[in-house]
Amino acid sequence: MPKVLIIDDDIDGLFSARFLLKKNGHEVVVLNKAENFLAEIESCNPNLILLDVFLSGVDGREICQLIKHNEALKKIPVILYSADDSVADNYPVFGANDFIAKPFDIYDFVATINAHIAAEVVTE
Repeated sequence: MPKVLIIDDDIDGLFSARFLLKKNGHEVVVLNKAENFLAEIESCNPNLILLDVFLSGVDGREICQLIKHNEALKKIPVILYSADDSVADNYPVFGANDFIAKPFDIYDFVATINAHIAAEVVTE
């Protein structure tokens, strides 16, 4: 069962995404704070990270860069998501593998997550 780590401080959004992914056969770990995110990533060993751009006190794009510069974690696909769709134009600059705009289409959301997990499995 693929494991997805969701990092989002918006509790409603966090649980909506969690519900959709669990319903579609994913194991889901959630963080509603960015504190100790590296330790959490290392301990849960996710197949994919869904990362909100605007977290309280920290920018998800900076977290993405830290993940992608960490030798042990850089191969994990990271998808940024945000209500600010201007991020869609520059997400690769931060090392992210994709971007999902909020609010998201349920089917597109799940399809995007599944496509990146499938691609990650193929490259292992």
